[in-house]
Amino acid sequence: MKVGRTLLAAGALLMLAACGDDATDETGVAGEPSRYDALTITYACKGGVEVQAIYFNFEDGNALAALFHDGKLAPLRIMPSASGAKYASLNEELGWRWHTKGGEAVLSYMAPDHTAEEQVLLDGCRNTLLHDN
Repeated sequence: MKVGRTLLAAGALLMLAACGDDATDETGVAGEPSRYDALTITYACKGGVEVQAIYFNFEDGNALAALFHDGKLAPLRIMPSASGAKYASLNEELGWRWHTKGGEAVLSYMAPDHTAEEQVLLDGCRNTLLHDN
């Protein structure tokens, strides 16, 4: 599947970028890259819309994700969240926010303006591995 390969390729690029900080120590000597776990999940959202996500969880506690929706592929960084996991697109102009909790998720948009409020784009997104849709 072309989308799946594209998503995995983008995820690999994210992983390499995340490991870049660990590539050398303070003396400039190359070190071991961070070890990570990767997980690809398809979500089925209201209206029959599918969203694909790949999550990278690094042993040092960092996390990244890549999200494919509406023909767009976006790398995401982890953000502080009171509950669940929340990610924000690295491209502020795209403005995606992806909030997951348990097997459910919501995709929202936030304009790159400090006064903006999040607007829900997709809700009722359910992890297809955990839920029968």
